[in-house]
Amino acid sequence: MDAKKYLDHIYHVLIVRNIKILKKTGRKLDERVFIGILLVITILPILLKIFLGFTLKTTLILTFVYLGSVLSLPTIMYESKMDKFDKNIPKALYVMVLSLDSGRSVVEAINEVIRSGIPEVDVVFSKIVTLMTERKLSFEDAMILVSNSLDSKIFRQVGRLIIENRKYGGELADTLKKLAKTLDDLQNLKSQLLSVTANGLAVGLIILCGVIPATAGLIGGYLTVISQLAPTMPSVEASQISKAIETIQMGSGLFGLFFAVPLFGLKVNRMIITCAVCMTFAIGTFYAVLRLTGLLFA
Repeated sequence: MDAKKYLDHIYHVLIVRNIKILKKTGRKLDERVFIGILLVITILPILLKIFLGFTLKTTLILTFVYLGSVLSLPTIMYESKMDKFDKNIPKALYVMVLSLDSGRSVVEAINEVIRSGIPEVDVVFSKIVTLMTERKLSFEDAMILVSNSLDSKIFRQVGRLIIENRKYGGELADTLKKLAKTLDDLQNLKSQLLSVTANGLAVGLIILCGVIPATAGLIGGYLTVISQLAPTMPSVEASQISKAIETIQMGSGLFGLFFAVPLFGLKVNRMIITCAVCMTFAIGTFYAVLRLTGLLFA
């Protein structure tokens, strides 16, 4: 019985939870389809082992990393959606400011944001209006209910600010204008820092996941051709190629884990995705150059 509960818990965490997260992003996916995707991802490294001669260690690492990437993808998609929502909040605030300056109410200003079609924000504001019109909730209750359902600290602060202003009075337009300017400045600063960091890390990405695997593939292909032309020279064994892949995989995978930290922080899901991308790119580069070199020198 305990084992069944444990398996049910694992199934809920890995499958049901991710399906619910995908639903939040606006994508509906059947549980069976999601399980099928996981099975395909599990089989893929096994096929690569059969056709490309991967070692057991390489196959197991690829399997776990690929499965982790698929399981992390729904969360990353939801985080990306919320990031887009947060980035568009200043635009919505500016629209509200213009509406409030023209003498309209807060509800009318929210309707103006909806009509403006600001991505992600218009959907959230539509929920507030729907709760007010269909369920007859007050503006304050609708704002609190919607803001609590979202993982956006910025929107919660905006909602709290509007509610407090309606309760105690004050120049809401000026307050929202200052808030929008502050959020804009923070986003611009973040983008500049991210751009500088990404440019520096891109050099390491090209070298460790591109140049080094390509060089290894070039040497391996060249030695293979030379061994065919000179029978006395020892040939490159398949096990040596597999071992080289294993080394490239570990190096590029570790780089991928550390590469994600300056860009996204200590977020395990993004670290796993970056690790998978770096591994795949490095191994693919090695094999492509290895085969092309053999054809070129042959």
